[in-house]
Amino acid sequence: MKNYLDLIPVSAKIHRRQTRMTRWCIVISVFLISAIFGMADMFLQSQKNLAIMTDGAWHVMFRELDEEQTALLAARPEVKTLVRYAATNYKLDMDYKVEGVQTILCGFDETFFAIYPGVSLLSGGFPKETGEAIVTESMCSRLGLAVGDEVEVETPGGSLAFRINGVVEDTSMMLQKEAFGVFMNTDTYLSCFRDATLSEDFVCYVEFVPHCRIQKAIGDICGQMYIPKDKVSENAKLMGTMMQSSDQYIWMLYVIAFVLAVLVGVSGMMMILGSMNSSVANRTAFFGMMRCLGATAKQVRRYVRAEVLYWCLKAIPVGLFASIVTVWGLCRMLQALTPRWFSEMPGFGISLPGVVFGIVIGLLTVLAASRTPARKASEVSPLTAVSGNADTVFAAKRAAHTGRLHVETALGLHHAAGSRKNLILLTSSFAFSIILFLGFGIGIDFMQHALVGLRPDAPGTVNVEEARAVYFSFALFVYGFLAVVAMIASFNIVNSMAMSVSARMRQYGAMRAIGISVRQLQSMIAAETLTYLAGGLAEGLLLGLPLHYYLYRQVITERWGDVWTMPVWECLVIAAVMVVSAVAAMTGPVRRIRDMSAVETIGL
Repeated sequence: MKNYLDLIPVSAKIHRRQTRMTRWCIVISVFLISAIFGMADMFLQSQKNLAIMTDGAWHVMFRELDEEQTALLAARPEVKTLVRYAATNYKLDMDYKVEGVQTILCGFDETFFAIYPGVSLLSGGFPKETGEAIVTESMCSRLGLAVGDEVEVETPGGSLAFRINGVVEDTSMMLQKEAFGVFMNTDTYLSCFRDATLSEDFVCYVEFVPHCRIQKAIGDICGQMYIPKDKVSENAKLMGTMMQSSDQYIWMLYVIAFVLAVLVGVSGMMMILGSMNSSVANRTAFFGMMRCLGATAKQVRRYVRAEVLYWCLKAIPVGLFASIVTVWGLCRMLQALTPRWFSEMPGFGISLPGVVFGIVIGLLTVLAASRTPARKASEVSPLTAVSGNADTVFAAKRAAHTGRLHVETALGLHHAAGSRKNLILLTSSFAFSIILFLGFGIGIDFMQHALVGLRPDAPGTVNVEEARAVYFSFALFVYGFLAVVAMIASFNIVNSMAMSVSARMRQYGAMRAIGISVRQLQSMIAAETLTYLAGGLAEGLLLGLPLHYYLYRQVITERWGDVWTMPVWECLVIAAVMVVSAVAAMTGPVRRIRDMSAVETIGL
């Protein structure tokens, strides 16, 4: 052994049981952060791919450009693809027909198929020559036409003949209205139907190059080419998934998601901090021995931080693996339940942002949480630490108030309030669980409004089975995440109380030696636990309700106009979870004390 840091692997084996909860805290923190970012990334990827397949890969549409503006726009370096597009009889009210059936006439460039991958030629090719056209599949099947045949389009000014050069799939609108479609290149269209086309039906679809700052490019184009902003429209779905939308509401959703992610990180940090504090307190004799052998306070601090990083070598990969498997399962589930909405979601993809954020935020959280325990370990007096009592007994500034309370209850309250920092840490840790639950609880109201037309009981629902699948997929996702937050809250309470009792095990052994019964110790632990719980509930509701009000105003009120109401059910659910967890947290420590003799407890 050449360096004192080489003790870390040896100590990890010896104190494996004492540090197990801390390592699990790291695993859960990394898992939660990575799963959140990973699932968000997969969702954005799927919605981006779905938007491209349904609405096209174009980013911006410019209306009513003249030929000079169109040429200048196509020559700009940030423009990857430009497609000219025009249509006539789109509303089926202009008396253009084929064999008596209303027909939509469109003209576009060949690059149209590049920005609309969901539209594909079934046979033939793009009509490059004058007099050529492609027609819809329904027209061919109903009229018995094929590539090479001729079709006549009846117009208010007479009939026009086109040779069929290709066949394309029908759009949902054409199928619904039983209309035909005849499409040709832009030059052919303009030569035949320029005068019949409304000015607003002349558009240019633009796809920008990757990594382009689209909003800045739009501003430059409009300013330099004198294009009014009301002549510009965005592909809202696609731009939203790319985080390039100009919609302030979408940006507000991004900000809220970031705030909630920060809360998750802080909650994980406090969970790790509480566990590490107890772990350090349980090993004060070890750190005191290091000081006796000549280790400086700086070396002890460095040792504690290096030890935490050593735990991360195993805990972070476990958390990442669990998050990846969870994301895979959720993606496959959403694909199976609602293929129409999530068919483009990667089934077994690995989210790079999820992995990176899981590692980076996990390490930062662990390092931030290790600062206080490292300082406490370095401040341990060698003589006191070797005795095994350091940091397990708080300085008694005043006696416990036993006037109106039983002694054991008063001692439990006194233990909880004995260290103000410890009290603040534990109550804040519990409070963050409530804040997280209330913050993410907005997802229920958002889902109820955003998917109101897809609810199975909504009037006018066309496909009840599809609507039910979509609605319950989102419901399962939202409620599932709230369940995870509740489980984290429960784990945090159980872990915190187990660590707190373990740190006082010598005191409880001494109390048993002087005649205190197990029932009295149970009352003492219950009073301490309920003190932390009451403080956590009060702090959590005091901070969580204003956060819930603000998020509700930004997400729901601004969009749908609903007035905020007290989230009674959310408060009752998380309060019930915490109370049940607190009761469960007391059973393990009490059982440990009951099963050990006083001599064994003191000799720990």
